[in-house]
Amino acid sequence: MTAVEAVAAEDELTDGERRELEDNLDRIYIRLRDAHNGLHAARPPAEADAIAALISAGELREPAAALWSRWDGLDLGFSQVVLFSLAQQERATAEAREDGRVGAGDRVIGERGRELFALCADPHAEGADVVLVEEDGTRLPHSSRVDRMVLALLGELAVLLGEDGEYRDKLFGDDGELTPEAERKLLRRHLDFDPDAPLARYRLAQGLRRAGELRAAQSELRRAARCAPEFPWIHHEHGRVLMTSQPGEAARKFERAAEHVPEQEPGLRAYFLAWACRARAGDSSQEPARAQLAARVLELAPSFAAGQEASVREALEHEQVEDARELLELGLAVLPRHLGLLSLRAEIAKVRERVEEEQAERSAREAEKAARLAKRRAKKKAKRRADRRTAPAGKGRGRVGNNSSRASSRRAPPKRR
Repeated sequence: MTAVEAVAAEDELTDGERRELEDNLDRIYIRLRDAHNGLHAARPPAEADAIAALISAGELREPAAALWSRWDGLDLGFSQVVLFSLAQQERATAEAREDGRVGAGDRVIGERGRELFALCADPHAEGADVVLVEEDGTRLPHSSRVDRMVLALLGELAVLLGEDGEYRDKLFGDDGELTPEAERKLLRRHLDFDPDAPLARYRLAQGLRRAGELRAAQSELRRAARCAPEFPWIHHEHGRVLMTSQPGEAARKFERAAEHVPEQEPGLRAYFLAWACRARAGDSSQEPARAQLAARVLELAPSFAAGQEASVREALEHEQVEDARELLELGLAVLPRHLGLLSLRAEIAKVRERVEEEQAERSAREAEKAARLAKRRAKKKAKRRADRRTAPAGKGRGRVGNNSSRASSRRAPPKRR
């Protein structure tokens, strides 16, 4: 049995999975049909012979073959997400392979901005059937199956866009980024349609950790790790969740993340090991282990200190004080006596003070503006009350104000005798 045949045998769908696949394709059809104003567009089905040839060559698995048997390409959310036709896939795959973004056995099937969607050669190793390939070639396990991915993306677009194709209100903050609440809603909607999507579950856990919901974050990470056990960022995020409560276990998670980094990325491996240093820092009993990890970091990344200094300064330029503090602590966990890093503490304190002053001034201006607005509203309300008190009485039993013809026609209920 060839490698392609082995993967095909492992990926053969059960009867239940086939019924789910057909149901998902019908749900996609309904959403495409009911979309308003050309929000989504679909091509006619791909040729059966072309699909059969790709299946025979091991380039299309059953879910993808079924999807392209319905539509030879999709345009979702006014081209926010595009799934290529089979012919476009050939060209896009060749270009991405030439650029080094995908490898042998990967097939590029679509794009979102500058990111690519690709059917990967080995879904079991990647932890997903579809990987998201970033512009720099970083691979992220995106979706458990292509039909679920399309449903999940349609779900995301329904959260983001109104029927006119414009973004809905209250999704973005002043910085132009999705608010934490909007991002969480988006990720949960994605997981409604693809519960085993590792990337969405990892990002949901990340948001939960930042919001201080550590127990919920840990639960999401356990499930994500079951889907994509070799994705290093899941283990890194799990380590961050455990930093305060179980630093020893956190260090082991960071080391596990480093183990899953390819050899051709020594900088990323050094980064994860630096986090392991940080988890063991401050405990004298862990000093030998920390020093050993620090030596490995510097072996993998000799310019680690200079890189951390540059990253801290860049964060300070953008007034990202917490990011700068975190980067500095990471550097000092590896090199606790490095003078260049130590000198940045004062700079961080200075920028923090300036940012806090600016925030205080901004809050004061907003409070003053709100007070003026409340005062104007109170004056208008008082004036309306005064106008009602001074309005002339009508011929009826009640007082009549301006434009109060309805009030003048009312009569008191008859008295009981």
